[in-house]
Amino acid sequence: MVELFGFSFALDIKLALMCIVVFVAGIIRGFLGFGSALLIVPALSVLYGPALAVVIGVLIEIPTSLGLLPVAIRQAERRTVTKMLLTFLVFVPVGTLLLKSVNPELMKIVISLVVLVMVGIIALQERMVVLLSHFGTLFAGATSGVAQGMTGMGGPLFVTALLARGESAIQTRANIVALAGGLITISATSFVLAGLVTHQAVFYTVLGTPAILLGVWVGSALFQRLSRWNLRGVILSFLALTALVTLAQTLL
Repeated sequence: MVELFGFSFALDIKLALMCIVVFVAGIIRGFLGFGSALLIVPALSVLYGPALAVVIGVLIEIPTSLGLLPVAIRQAERRTVTKMLLTFLVFVPVGTLLLKSVNPELMKIVISLVVLVMVGIIALQERMVVLLSHFGTLFAGATSGVAQGMTGMGGPLFVTALLARGESAIQTRANIVALAGGLITISATSFVLAGLVTHQAVFYTVLGTPAILLGVWVGSALFQRLSRWNLRGVILSFLALTALVTLAQTLL
């Protein structure tokens, strides 16, 4: 056992598994551009419990997201980004309150089901774009905010809503990156105010950050070299399998 910041932790298989999980999640982020939390949160909820997993999933995204913000802020469509960020400010705390109050075992079930829904959204993104174009970005912002605060996995909803706007690829990517950075910042702040960011969460985040950064680099390289392969389908299948295993482990 090692003592640090007043708590003890074991340098055992759990830490090794965590680093492997965040590395693979980084590959997903580097290849798809988002979605790493869909693996990190359900996997770490088995290792460390749902609340700690959600906090780690948000904190570990900070370096990768904030590094992309300067260019994105200059290119983003400010009106769209501002409206959705204001929606996040209202609804992320609502999700955070649910995270604090819901039973941990029930949270594992909710997280697993959210992952399956998000995977479906990504897989059927073209159809979802048409659907969300009728509801607008504010509805997507509200649902993304609640999902983010409660499970740390609000990304696919607002990404699909932004795609529905039909803007240029550069504009859309800038909006996504800017909103992802804002969503993570709001989530982290909400978690701090709710008392969910512990020394333990910060320490595990520091341990996992090099692994996710390496994974993002590998995922970006794979996209450049192997984008003609159906790696997207493989990744989504892997995420769905992870959610189903977590769900089965909780229910059985």
